[in-house]
Amino acid sequence: MDQIKLNVGASPIWEQEGWYTLDHKLKENSGTNIAGDAAAISLADKACSTVFCSHMFEHIPHTKLETILLEFNRVLAPGGVLRILIPDLMRIARAYVEHGEEFFRHAREEDESIRTDLGFGGMFMNFIVSPGQDTALLNRGLDKFIAGYAHIYAYDFEMLQTLLERTGFGGIRQAGFCESAIQDYKEPLHVKGLPAKWEAMNQAFYKAHGLVHYYDNIAGRYVINFKVTGFDRDPYVSLIIEATKDRHIDASTYESLNKSPKNYNRYAYSLLKDPAFSRRLESMLGPGSAKIPGEMQ
Repeated sequence: MDQIKLNVGASPIWEQEGWYTLDHKLKENSGTNIAGDAAAISLADKACSTVFCSHMFEHIPHTKLETILLEFNRVLAPGGVLRILIPDLMRIARAYVEHGEEFFRHAREEDESIRTDLGFGGMFMNFIVSPGQDTALLNRGLDKFIAGYAHIYAYDFEMLQTLLERTGFGGIRQAGFCESAIQDYKEPLHVKGLPAKWEAMNQAFYKAHGLVHYYDNIAGRYVINFKVTGFDRDPYVSLIIEATKDRHIDASTYESLNKSPKNYNRYAYSLLKDPAFSRRLESMLGPGSAKIPGEMQ
């Protein structure tokens, strides 16, 4: 069987000939579409020649990112290429400090959801924490919904380089927009049926091309009448990283940074030491849900 090219977090409207997709929004497996979690990909070891992941890491709890990188390491063949796009924390922070009007104007063209009612600070923070449907925040009593979130963390090159090196990747470099030795990655994200060039996909773009893309608050779903294909997007705000798998990492013996005394990640699980909280969590989610990741109980 030929090795698989996998787009993780592709969204249900993305498709590309010769590629598989994995997305938690998919209801079931069908053809080359894989439903499920990036931390537990239903593919064999070394099944993939390349994995692409665009603007997904900022939606993942930072305490879980190593688990996902280890899973990418597992499914990639030796020498396989991982390509990642994320909002560039360094570039965004610099623009905030310098009150970079031009940067945020371009950023707003690429993402109209960025808030502007709190000035530069509000725009900056919208890259770090933003409303959405990926992560739900409850109070510590687990009896009150607070809000849903999309972005919950941000990274710069150094942060991801450190994590990638630890999880078995080498040749880690910052790539240019649509710049890659892999031919597929030279094609930018675009609407199927339109020319293969990047255009900011905002409401003005949709209107100009007779497209529909909006969230229906009453129905509780997106209304979209098109498909997209291609890869790199949002060149103004994106950090693009390519790396290759240069060694296999056994996830069962990996020592996570969550256990490091040099950071505060351990405190993220402190509520699980509270018996009343743990009992309530397990009554909601089932046995084992109150287990601290990576610890035997």
